[in-house]
Amino acid sequence: MMRPFRQFSLRATRVGRVIPNPPLRPPACGRCFSASKLAAYGERRVRENVPYLHSAFTLVELMVVTSLIALLTAGVGMALRGRGGEGVALANAQKILIGLVGSARAQAALHQTSARVLVYASLPPAGDAGKYLRYLQVARLEGTAWVAAGDPVTLPTPICVVPPSPVPTTHLRTGVTWVNTPATGPVSTLSLQRNFSVSGQSAAANLPGARPVPGQLFGGTGGGTVYFLQLEADGTVSSNTTGNPTKIALATAVLAPAAIPQFNNASGVRGLFVRKTGAVSLVNDATGF
Repeated sequence: MMRPFRQFSLRATRVGRVIPNPPLRPPACGRCFSASKLAAYGERRVRENVPYLHSAFTLVELMVVTSLIALLTAGVGMALRGRGGEGVALANAQKILIGLVGSARAQAALHQTSARVLVYASLPPAGDAGKYLRYLQVARLEGTAWVAAGDPVTLPTPICVVPPSPVPTTHLRTGVTWVNTPATGPVSTLSLQRNFSVSGQSAAANLPGARPVPGQLFGGTGGGTVYFLQLEADGTVSSNTTGNPTKIALATAVLAPAAIPQFNNASGVRGLFVRKTGAVSLVNDATGF
């Protein structure tokens, strides 16, 4: 025998109280609503009395979080560099680049200004051989001055950024040839600027009210030559006016103190495509450029 249904009383419902599930069938007394009406009424009461939290992440916040995750991932890769061969080092360098491009894009959007990914390009011996083509940094434009937006990052050993075409013969190991076609070769298409410097923080400038110290570059004093990728507040790339993606190529090189790095594997090149919109694509083969 079926159990009798409990009579449903609207007077028993108070504000803030969730109405129990209504009976599937109305009771025999016929004093209550139909099951469908009771269900609709219960849902309405729940919607009216349960508070909602109207909150969400903004696009800028998501971009900042994404770039931080990429940088943290790259940091783990740097800590493990050299343990898995050159292929692992190249993959870790790609992750570092992705994080830096994402960080620059987030800086531009957050501060509504221009931001750059910088590559140290002061040629040795005048420049620092340990930083040449291996030190990278993000900077943003504040007024008329560029300000460092983080510490410099070093690519995993023995990875270097491939300079724009033509790659000088002094940068190639004996017997190594390079495809120097800008459109299809494994070369970078970054822009070049000489006598470039940023304003950064010195140890004494970390006091309250201190202003950034001008005339610095990659942790040192004075200016120098850089390759750069520039992004604007809307996320687009402005340093490449051709409309083609900007290529950032990475390759292994023979490193020596106070010497120019020499690329030793023209087929083992990886890198990134950064499209005009700011979107990033991985390139995992020298023929993919």
